[in-house]
Amino acid sequence: MANAQHVRPAEGPEQADLEIDDAQALRQLEGGQLTPILVLSRDPELTETVRKAAPRGVAVALAADLDHAAGHLPSLKPGVLVADTAATTDVAALVAQLTQHFPELVVVAAGKREDSGALMQLTATGRIFRFLLTPLTHGQTRLALEAAVTQHNDLVAAGTRQSSGSRTTDGARNYVPTYAALTVGLLIVVGGIWFGVDRYTAEPHVETLAQPATPAAASGGVPERPDPVQAELALAREAYARGRYLEPAGESALDLYRSALALDADNEAANAGIRSVADKILERAEAALLAERLEDAIRNIETARDIDAAHPRLAFLDTQVARERERIKLTQAHEIGTRVSALLGQASERMQAGRLLTPAGANARDALLEARRLDPTDPAVALAIRELSGMLADEARKALAASRIEEAQTYIAGARQLGSAGAALAAIERSLNEASRPDVERPPAPASDAMVADIRERLEAGKLIDPPGESARDALAKLAAAAPLLAETEELTRALTARLLDAGRHAIAAKAFDRAAQLVVAARDVGARYSEPSIAQAERDLRIARETQALESSVISAAHLKRTRMVDPVYPEAARRRGIEGWVELAFTVAPSGSVEDVEVRNASPAEVFDEAAVRAVRGWRFEPVERNGQRVSQRAVVRLRFTQASR
Repeated sequence: MANAQHVRPAEGPEQADLEIDDAQALRQLEGGQLTPILVLSRDPELTETVRKAAPRGVAVALAADLDHAAGHLPSLKPGVLVADTAATTDVAALVAQLTQHFPELVVVAAGKREDSGALMQLTATGRIFRFLLTPLTHGQTRLALEAAVTQHNDLVAAGTRQSSGSRTTDGARNYVPTYAALTVGLLIVVGGIWFGVDRYTAEPHVETLAQPATPAAASGGVPERPDPVQAELALAREAYARGRYLEPAGESALDLYRSALALDADNEAANAGIRSVADKILERAEAALLAERLEDAIRNIETARDIDAAHPRLAFLDTQVARERERIKLTQAHEIGTRVSALLGQASERMQAGRLLTPAGANARDALLEARRLDPTDPAVALAIRELSGMLADEARKALAASRIEEAQTYIAGARQLGSAGAALAAIERSLNEASRPDVERPPAPASDAMVADIRERLEAGKLIDPPGESARDALAKLAAAAPLLAETEELTRALTARLLDAGRHAIAAKAFDRAAQLVVAARDVGARYSEPSIAQAERDLRIARETQALESSVISAAHLKRTRMVDPVYPEAARRRGIEGWVELAFTVAPSGSVEDVEVRNASPAEVFDEAAVRAVRGWRFEPVERNGQRVSQRAVVRLRFTQASR
């Protein structure tokens, strides 16, 4: 059931002379059973799309340009011509000459978007039947070729009826050109086209193309040729009928209606079509609300808002969402709201830091998706998602301008995942599709292997943050700037963070607090998004170690503190009987509550005679809390208790 095969291309940039290698199609041609489609193009992607999109049973013949096809035209007798503007200097001249000798030839032109103005003029004046913009899409090309074949058949039928009315009495036609004469005429035509290019191109472009419009056919004749706006609208309606409202990109109903609107900014049918797409998306939102799938409902509402911000149903659905939000607030636990606020704060910080999509699990997109999952009705979440979508679109545009195609695709995919469907994003996608064509040259990706190897060497050598400019931290910052999406960037960031924390713990144990602080601060600067709990623990350990050191080095006499409760020590009976006297020096902590903690014997004479009695007494003391800067704090103190027979 496949179509007739196309011409086999020759080696190199030029294609071989036209031929058809499908035997069945060739027999049909020789028997006059079908009229083929002739494609003049050097673009293999374009010719392959035409071949696949051609109507069933219609042969497709390919040639690089008219020179390659000229000798075969009399026997081929093409019914439809697909002319690539890149394969000829002047499409208008080519069409004018060919249609003089093939009046029933239907021409479809294919050109770039910048050629659309001239191609529209050709269509409006009846010089060509329809035009397509490259790169071609299968659906648009298939519909255009089906319409062109039908148009050709109508022209042939109309010509047959006219010829039948003007036959002579013996049944012979008044005009029957011979193939030989046609061949000679065509060769003259080709020569005239190529030698007359300068004459055509020397005039202003529009004036060269302008000719009187082809009048509408009389009753029973050939119907008028449709304009490109109506062609786009027909494709849009077909996509809409098939349920392709937003996907696939470039062939969805929304994209096709927008394409028609780009050709005619005041077209009512295109505007109505866009609103009908928004209607369908809002129907999905209502169904999701009824099923209590709030995240789906919000996503569809925001998508519809991107499509048609003035849609009258949006206000009603916003009200419904607000009511549902109130219901959720009554049933959800308080910690969910707290969690959403924290996620919004994280997302804001990450957007400011440029962590939009990476690293995994610690980027703004992940935080907002989790916030939307927890409370899909929160307007602050929806606002943050729209802000992030705009930032992703801007980053995609910058990446595309710098020819970083894969990076641009990543940003666009991230925006789509958030539910964005704005016209700006669609325009970037179109530009990306153009830049992704095989014939577009791209600069080579930055070499990062050497940078990765250099960072690993510095880690092994212990050059974590020193010397300045030559440390692993400095090299990693350069790698992150050059290749932010490189997988090794995240791996090395985690490794450096772990090494910094380990070195910080050793510095704390050695009471090198200043060095420990440098290492912990560097760990937070490098890897807070990966190791936040470990970094926070290291910071607490450092703070406690410093406080302990300060407490140990800042001990005051208990005489400087105001006691609110005093307990006298009990003189040990054994010492009394033996007549032993002595003293005990104690260190203790006055807690913020005023109680005594951490009592320890620092010195005693004689040892271990009065220790227990002294400790038991001091533990019962109470003090007024010590305050610094308006805050109650712990204070270390010392006291010496004397034990004498006179004090019993």
